[in-house]
Amino acid sequence: MPDPVVPESVLLDPIDVYERELAAEHPLGSSKAKVRSIIFRAILIIGALVISGFILISTFEDLDYEAIVDSVTSLEDADFIALLAMWVIWIAAQGLLTASLVPGLPVRRGVVAYLGPAGVTSIIPGPSDLPFRLRMFMAWGYSPADSTLAVAAGSVFSIGIKLVLPVVAAIGLLVSDAPIEGTLRTVVVIAVLVGLGIFAIAFIVSSEKRTARIGRVIAPVYGFVLRLLRKPEPPDVAQTLIAARSESLGRLRDRWMIGTWATVATAATRFALLLMAIRFTGTAEDAISWPQIFVVYAVVQGLTVLPITAGDAGVSEIAYIGLLTAAAGSQYVNQITAGVLIFRVLTWVVIIPIGLATLGVWQRMTSRQSKAEVATPATS
Repeated sequence: MPDPVVPESVLLDPIDVYERELAAEHPLGSSKAKVRSIIFRAILIIGALVISGFILISTFEDLDYEAIVDSVTSLEDADFIALLAMWVIWIAAQGLLTASLVPGLPVRRGVVAYLGPAGVTSIIPGPSDLPFRLRMFMAWGYSPADSTLAVAAGSVFSIGIKLVLPVVAAIGLLVSDAPIEGTLRTVVVIAVLVGLGIFAIAFIVSSEKRTARIGRVIAPVYGFVLRLLRKPEPPDVAQTLIAARSESLGRLRDRWMIGTWATVATAATRFALLLMAIRFTGTAEDAISWPQIFVVYAVVQGLTVLPITAGDAGVSEIAYIGLLTAAAGSQYVNQITAGVLIFRVLTWVVIIPIGLATLGVWQRMTSRQSKAEVATPATS
């Protein structure tokens, strides 16, 4: 089976694309531009963390560095083992989600296809992991159509769960006896509006006639925007949406159920890591219950749908510590900060070296395999 023809734009990662653009503009200073680009990314992440730390220190007078360190060092060996075990389960769930969207892909390769690109997106904000994942799928022999659909479907599942979680949390608050006022009321209203939007989209896509109807409705607006941008006129929008819907349903018909459950598993295990970290660092059940922690977790997931910084650096820390402390009381700010830092280390910081190392090993193995395949006909 011949290898699929892969466009060069697919094989390039976002760093290479950016650096080539800089090299085209400054052909004599591409090396300096590369160094400046790396330094800028590092400064952006560090700056976001410094700003978040300054905001937290200014907000919570009880925040104490030594108390945070004491909370972290108070963890016993059993706590570390439990966190490590849950981390492994979370990574396995991520691998299952990635593998479930590609027919015949083993879960172990799904783990590789998650970890490697995740190491990149933990440094570079935005969908910087997608070209890497697409390249992996195609290098493993999958067609461009299957690879592209798997990457797109993975993004839909990942974004979808972040939008659904706040809705679930809002429903839980509405049916419970918890008081809803102030900021919490705003969160519930936003979550309900998001839920209505998700329901509307699902309702439209579930029917071919409704998909065609919405395509005809948005076609004039879409065409007007393209004309303003001096882009070519689009084809029949309704037929394009119908074709995309049919192709996606056909390709995902046997996989969407596994993908859905794998997505739920990734969210549940990630929440379990947060809950365990908060409990192990000294915040008791009577201070903040697990449903309250889940509400905060769900809200932060919704807030980080759009990646403002790499790995949501700064944004997640402020949101988690601020909301959890508001629920538990300022006397627990140091224990909560310690728990959030442990959670962020496990779900962000650790991913960077492991992910980049995984990506490097994969690239080296792929390169060796390609050289072996090229050399084989010459020796026969």
